[in-house]
Amino acid sequence: MPRSLSNPDDKVLHHKQAWLVLIAGLVTTQWSAYLIGSAHVEPSPFVLTVGLMASIILLMVVRFLLNTRNRAVTINRQITKSLRASETMHRSILKSALDAVIIADADERITGWNRQAVALLGWSEHEAIGEPLWKMLMPRQYELARAKGQQLYRGRHGDRPVLERRFEVVAHRRDGRAFSAELSISRAEYDGHVAYCVFLRDITERKRWEKQLREAALHDMLTNLPNRLLFMDRLGQAIARAKRQPEYRFAVLYLDFDRFKIINDSLGHGIGDDLLVAIAKRLGENLRDTDAVGPPREPAPHLAARLGGDEFVVLLDGIRGLNDVSVVADRLQDALAQPYRCGGHSITATASIGIVISDGQYDRPQDILRDADIAMYDAKNTGKARHVVFDDTMREDVVFRLSMEEELRRAVRTNEFVLHYQPILDLAGRSAIGFEALIRWPTVHRGMVAPDMFIGLAEELGLIVPIGSWAAAQACRTLRRWHGMTPTGASLGMNINLSKRQLSHPDLVKSMARIIRETGVDPTSLRLEVTESEIMDHRNMFVRVLSELRDLGPLICMDDFGTGHSSLSCLHEFPIDVLKIDRRFVADMAKSPQQAAVVRTIIDLAHTLEMRVVGEGIETAEQADRLTELGCDFGQGYYFAHPMSEAQVETYFEQSLSRAKSA
Repeated sequence: MPRSLSNPDDKVLHHKQAWLVLIAGLVTTQWSAYLIGSAHVEPSPFVLTVGLMASIILLMVVRFLLNTRNRAVTINRQITKSLRASETMHRSILKSALDAVIIADADERITGWNRQAVALLGWSEHEAIGEPLWKMLMPRQYELARAKGQQLYRGRHGDRPVLERRFEVVAHRRDGRAFSAELSISRAEYDGHVAYCVFLRDITERKRWEKQLREAALHDMLTNLPNRLLFMDRLGQAIARAKRQPEYRFAVLYLDFDRFKIINDSLGHGIGDDLLVAIAKRLGENLRDTDAVGPPREPAPHLAARLGGDEFVVLLDGIRGLNDVSVVADRLQDALAQPYRCGGHSITATASIGIVISDGQYDRPQDILRDADIAMYDAKNTGKARHVVFDDTMREDVVFRLSMEEELRRAVRTNEFVLHYQPILDLAGRSAIGFEALIRWPTVHRGMVAPDMFIGLAEELGLIVPIGSWAAAQACRTLRRWHGMTPTGASLGMNINLSKRQLSHPDLVKSMARIIRETGVDPTSLRLEVTESEIMDHRNMFVRVLSELRDLGPLICMDDFGTGHSSLSCLHEFPIDVLKIDRRFVADMAKSPQQAAVVRTIIDLAHTLEMRVVGEGIETAEQADRLTELGCDFGQGYYFAHPMSEAQVETYFEQSLSRAKSA
């Protein structure tokens, strides 16, 4: 079949072309005859040529017009085909879209409704077409939703801010069930008509995950209590309320468990975690709505949170005063001190609590938490298992401690310490048999700082190891020189104190051996002093360390005997050569026959175990005489001499030598 007849439209075009060609031929022939006839002569070649050319031109014009018409028809056919394909494609996209897609006209009535809209909302396309848009999406709040949508659409300046934006709304299904949805609207114009395209997506699952993420971000994963972030936010709200309402008061309780590290290290982190979960549960059970004044309200009148480790905080909202807080603190401490059952173990863990009561002077949550933490440490340092209310002097103590810490670090770097020496005398002959080396810290602003002012801090900071090493070396060098000064000095001994941190240091024995070797001191003239409580806290480990130190030559001396929790029956287990009776027994000996009996028992037991005994803190002749009567070997105290500098000791030697010569 000819190409022009393969389409009905082409057949019509073919017939039109044929007629036009026929008409053009007739016109051309007629026009040529007219030219010839009007001349009444035989046509000349020129006339024939002109006629022929005119016919050709006319035919070309006709052909051009026919081709133009043909191209127009072809283009129109292609456009129609493209429009049909585009419409098919858009319908396919609309049907396959993952979101519900709804088309509405300028009156907000639905004109299109894809299958996802059917699945999401429950209305068929036939039921939805022609219905108001907002009525189908939010039937319970139809008028409100429409009014709000119109308000957003118009905007303040007619800028239609609602378009091309995403909104979270609560939509409703056909059966009335509400769900969270994300909605966006686009506007289109064509041929003077306006259409709106609404995209609707169910975000119920996403909202659930977002809620879980928020909960995870604001709660402790182990105990499920609020974490620091949530607690600080609530505390900030309480501060802001206290600024607005001067009569409103709240309190913060900072809790730390006294033996948690020991429990965690000895029983394992799994048991430690179980204990933390049990503590969190018990905290919640013992905080009541009645702890706050007035009816319950949102947020809750109390909040317990975990800051980390074994540190917990409680916010008490709407208290009347200190009495309310004390009642809660007492109840919490009683409840938390009850035994816990974790992993087959019965565990007791008491809490030290620091308390801050708001009085309007706080502007930042971190400041309240800082002061509550300070009060908690004061509770720990003054006995544990108790609560302490913060006052400004505690902060001053902390500032003092911080400045002391920096100065102490500098003193270690620059060797600012000195040693003083207190004589230890033979009670029978009242002559010096040795000295105890006592460290002192001379400062520009504080004067001479006694050991009890900085040794504890040095222990906490880990500085006691270099300080102790320096003191031991200095004492050994001094004793070595004294041994060569006088005949009496050759028999002198030197007592050197060792701290708990030093005993725990793995290089203590090597360090002491090096000091003895480098100073050239006779090791048998040294007495290494350790306190009773230090030995008993880590008995097995320290017995081994003390035995190794003893093998170097020094004697081992147990200081402050009677103040710890040792048993007289296990005294023989330790490598001890000398016992020092604590000064409190010596002070009370003259007043109490019972104390005198205890001192006699200690002396007799020590002698039975072939140990020598030193009575500490002798301040009167009566005490010295009484100890002598009881058989005590040696004495030390202000009655005989105060601690002296190295130069003063050498003067003391000279005076003793002079007295000996004169005698």
